Amino acid sequence: MTENLKEVDDMKNFYRVMRAVFRSLLFVVFDVILLIVDLLILFLTYPFGKTVCRKISTFFGPFWGTLFTKILGIHISVTGIENRRKNQHYCIVSNHMSYLDILVAGACFPVLFVSRHDVKHWPLLGTIAWVRGSIFVDRSITGSRERPYVKQIIEYLEKGFNVIVFPEGTTSNGDGVLPFKKTVFSCPVRAEVPILPISIRYTLIDNQPFSESNRDRVCWYGGMTFPDHFWSVLQLRRVDVTITIHPPEFETQEEDWLAQNHRLSAKIHDIVEAGYLSE
Repeated sequence: MTENLKEVDDMKNFYRVMRAVFRSLLFVVFDVILLIVDLLILFLTYPFGKTVCRKISTFFGPFWGTLFTKILGIHISVTGIENRRKNQHYCIVSNHMSYLDILVAGACFPVLFVSRHDVKHWPLLGTIAWVRGSIFVDRSITGSRERPYVKQIIEYLEKGFNVIVFPEGTTSNGDGVLPFKKTVFSCPVRAEVPILPISIRYTLIDNQPFSESNRDRVCWYGGMTFPDHFWSVLQLRRVDVTITIHPPEFETQEEDWLAQNHRLSAKIHDIVEAGYLSE
């Protein structure tokens, strides 16, 4: 009996490893194809400026996001789709638990991403992020002068792009939504673009409810290393995730813009967290 159980466990482990190997190969192959396509778009549209290049890249973004989520066995359901107008662009604000959030959001929205500055140094993925026009945030820059990424976000919003930000500034373990950084909330206000709050919630991992016992299979935070965590993700059969789109919020700039940033960040945080914690 014990030997039979061991054989079953060994067989399950074998299939998990083979699944991970197959998916990793697919992931690398399509990453390379994506990079080649984006470089080709960049080359062909160079005479027309980077805005045209970014427009084309973001237009096809949901195709690539859907492809990569399918490779990883991620199944997405969206609620509140009526809150998003197709002819309107937004500053999308989301909670953040994992690098998987980027693929999930990218499958649902044609967006430019705001990423931490070290992402551009990641092999292959960093090059893709740079070519696709990601906005890199360097929080080591301090002082009273305006952060470069703030100007970039405003510029892209004014040009009609959707820009998604994860204002927690880091990833969480899924217990809740961390406090939001305030600075980024001046961007949609100054660009006169609505904020579209969304809540990303992982619901099932291999058909088991998302919980403290299994959340680390998808949540990537703290001192977790990317290669080890991604290898674990590759072995999963299926991940179910729900995106809740909340009604957009629009505000014009007030004289006391610092106080407005604090109030607006708290307001959007509560909306996103309420959506995340709802069953």
